[in-house]
Amino acid sequence: MSFESEMKARFGGFWNSLVLLLVVIICLRFSVIEWASEDLGTRLYRSFSLFSWCVLFGVLLAIMKIIFSYSNPSYLRAPASVSFVWGLKRGIIIGGLLILIVGILHLDNFMGVFQPFIDKCLQKLLGII
Repeated sequence: MSFESEMKARFGGFWNSLVLLLVVIICLRFSVIEWASEDLGTRLYRSFSLFSWCVLFGVLLAIMKIIFSYSNPSYLRAPASVSFVWGLKRGIIIGGLLILIVGILHLDNFMGVFQPFIDKCLQKLLGII
């Protein structure tokens, strides 16, 4: 499978596009709340840079996936395009999840109307520990 068709297979479709849109929304929400006193251009730039860091994390994960796949025998090894796109997708998702966790823990009212519920769940979780 070529790199182009692998990108279409991994990032195309409704659910994959929805996940990428969710990561972009998380980055926008984080930048809007964190830099509320700044102007719109600065907030959009920070949001774009957060998403860019998620993509760079994905590229790093993809390179590591390719490097570590060479230890497998050649008949068990996936093509490099499959490994790279798999790592890129997982890296973007993990980066967005990390931004979401930091936003929930660090910023007030990050999740909007769901924030009181999340705060109660975190208090119960910390009470158990």
